[in-house]
Amino acid sequence: MIRTSLKTFFKNLVFLFIPMGIFYLFLLIAGIRFVSELFANAGSTLSRLTALIDRSAAASSVSVNDFLTYSFGKIDWDSGLFAALKQILTTGWVRETVEGFFKTLNATTEGFEEDLGAIVEDFSSSLTVSVSLAISLIALGVLLANFMTRFAIRRRSAKRDWKKFLLAHILVPVVQASAIVLSLGLFAVIRYYSLLVFCALLLLLSALSLTASWIVHRDGKVHLGEVLTFKNTLGQLATGGLFFLIDAAVFLLLFFVHPLLAVLIAIPFLLYTFNIVDLNTDVFVCTLAGKQKDAERM
Repeated sequence: MIRTSLKTFFKNLVFLFIPMGIFYLFLLIAGIRFVSELFANAGSTLSRLTALIDRSAAASSVSVNDFLTYSFGKIDWDSGLFAALKQILTTGWVRETVEGFFKTLNATTEGFEEDLGAIVEDFSSSLTVSVSLAISLIALGVLLANFMTRFAIRRRSAKRDWKKFLLAHILVPVVQASAIVLSLGLFAVIRYYSLLVFCALLLLLSALSLTASWIVHRDGKVHLGEVLTFKNTLGQLATGGLFFLIDAAVFLLLFFVHPLLAVLIAIPFLLYTFNIVDLNTDVFVCTLAGKQKDAERM
């Protein structure tokens, strides 16, 4: 069984480029959009901040000039340019000057702190929205990449019966995702039994995978009880474990090259592996139903 599973894994390796292409496309769109929004918001914030400082400095020019004269007077200009630069960079002069400048404006200008807080809050809110949209786009890319990979790898199932395909490959993944979310909630509540909950989750996901394959490929020749047994569920789980060990090895190998490269490759590789694990259940159910030709083509 392991030999057949590995054969299926490497035979369909070309489909790895599907989740890679979709995920990288959405990642690029999210990145470009985030950077453009960041620069636009930063430019708007800078212009508002500059206008506020100009207005406030004009209203309290004597205090500001006195502070700047005092601040620049702390630098020993007579020791030479390089010595002065070293003093500026190593003594915290820049931070102290900026903080003192804003404190002077705040102390001498009415409403300065409130206006400055509003500018900072607006920028923070816009940044939060941009980050949320970028994460949403990336999540959408992952979901689309997963579905398109599933469709491409199991396209023969779709040709057999569209209703069964949609039932098995849309409804079942929704149930699987719900089980994962529920388990994450249980992890937070039942901390001491997290390992038990995790094992139960893996068994449930394996059982759902077997059920989805049975829905599509049964054709009245095999009963659910023949497919959904504890032994078969453990076998499905063992196959998934083997594939994820391959994923972990690839990730660690790439991690030593560059961590970012490892993450960028690992996500599409994980999506591909997840769908290949399900494809192996198709092979298993087809074999039980006596469809050797279908099993060999997968």
